[in-house]
Amino acid sequence: MMNNSYKVAGAILFGTSTVHNDFSSIDLYGSAVQKKTENAICSVFHLENESGTGNIAVYQAFPGMELIYNDMHMEYCNKTQNPQKGVIEINYCREGRCECAFGERSYCYMSVGDLSICSLQGRTHTSEFPTSHYHGITVTIDYNGITDEMKRVLELLSVNLARIMEFAEKQDFYMVRANETVQHIFSELYIVQDHIKLSYIRIKLLELLLILTEMEFDSYKTNYIYFSKAQRDCIRDVHDFIVENVTEHYTIEELSERFKISSTSMKQCFKGIYGTPIYAYLRTYRLQIAEKLLREGKASIGEIATQIGYTNPNKFTSAFRTEYGMSPTEYKKNVQMDRN
Repeated sequence: MMNNSYKVAGAILFGTSTVHNDFSSIDLYGSAVQKKTENAICSVFHLENESGTGNIAVYQAFPGMELIYNDMHMEYCNKTQNPQKGVIEINYCREGRCECAFGERSYCYMSVGDLSICSLQGRTHTSEFPTSHYHGITVTIDYNGITDEMKRVLELLSVNLARIMEFAEKQDFYMVRANETVQHIFSELYIVQDHIKLSYIRIKLLELLLILTEMEFDSYKTNYIYFSKAQRDCIRDVHDFIVENVTEHYTIEELSERFKISSTSMKQCFKGIYGTPIYAYLRTYRLQIAEKLLREGKASIGEIATQIGYTNPNKFTSAFRTEYGMSPTEYKKNVQMDRN
């Protein structure tokens, strides 16, 4: 009996895998998915809509289990995600931010190193990225697609998938704030060599499931910071206003008065949603515009400084050097040298 179990395990863990055209997890990304390329072990999809672009690389790790590398530079990829019975979604944030909706009127935000787990059964979820920048890993587990042989392998390895599914279905999301155990699992998936990547993904996925089997999910509830829909919508309006008027310099009090929200709540909510204080966010946003304009090479450094709201070119140079490690002049020269 034991020998048969190990034969089954060996067949699944070390068997060859081919790329499939019918990844079930692709439905999570909606109509933004536009085209695909393939190699021996994964499929790469390009995403595009009016909010930006992205790319995802999808691997079938085991029957019923897929792992996706996400590289998003868009505000959202799917606002009409349909419920999927018997499916759970696990997300790890490596860079940027991702919005998690609790019901229809409460929101929480993943930041670097965070892990979320949710059931897609009977619920509609959206994938939104407040900063239009998100890199991370998604794992989808379709319980109905897991073979009996795979279930025996999981049992052999002490993975209690039923317990994980049960917890995932209790509430909209469980969020685990950044910790060493979670980061250790996922960070190594970004440095593994290609020729062992699929095998490594399998090992790390099993490690993750074993950790989730022993995790006390309820103990992480106190780590959530929720924002109401009214707060979220108000702060989005604040964000859109300041980036649309990037040359202006509004005080916190002026913004508070304009958007009818207390300055304390506005500062707390903005940092909670976008990850940094208002002024720090706007400073980075301005310098990103400057970096783009320097790459285009059509405007002078003085003109660029004015376009992003710096009346003092020296202050612009100092801020740019702090952000990019060199002056705007040096950066522009490096761009020109790269082109030549």
